[in-house]
Amino acid sequence: MTASALVPEGFRKLEVRDDFISLAGPLWFKAEEDGLRIGLPLEKRHGNPMGWAHGGLLVTVADMVMGIGSGFSTGMFWPHPTISLTSEFVRGAKLGQWLEGKARIARRTVNFCFCSCDLVCGGEIVLVSSGVFKVPDPDKIPEAARAAALSPPWKA
Repeated sequence: MTASALVPEGFRKLEVRDDFISLAGPLWFKAEEDGLRIGLPLEKRHGNPMGWAHGGLLVTVADMVMGIGSGFSTGMFWPHPTISLTSEFVRGAKLGQWLEGKARIARRTVNFCFCSCDLVCGGEIVLVSSGVFKVPDPDKIPEAARAAALSPPWKA
């Protein structure tokens, strides 16, 4: 089975300008009224020597779920830098399955988004995470990127 065959119906590829995330991804998203579901089909390359998804990948995906979820909240598809991130591993995530999470925004101020997420794989929570993300100043987004940053792909 190909990795793209694991992507659930209604998800679209999330094009990011981040080389590191491009190496791990691509990430996929589905916009819902209350936020974005973000996922990734777990491939062999995402595995650790024990045959499960690498813990670093899980934390990376959680970081992206909450960072992009913060962007959904602010209406900006521009990096919302991670200020703090806490994660707890619940169980292993099996390769060959779909991994997904959705940010829960607990509080948003002018400068910060406080959020959490659960990553789910095979119907089971595999990681719980929370974090604080910096809200970017739209006036500091480079002019060449501002229009795209303020017209996020989930609005298309």
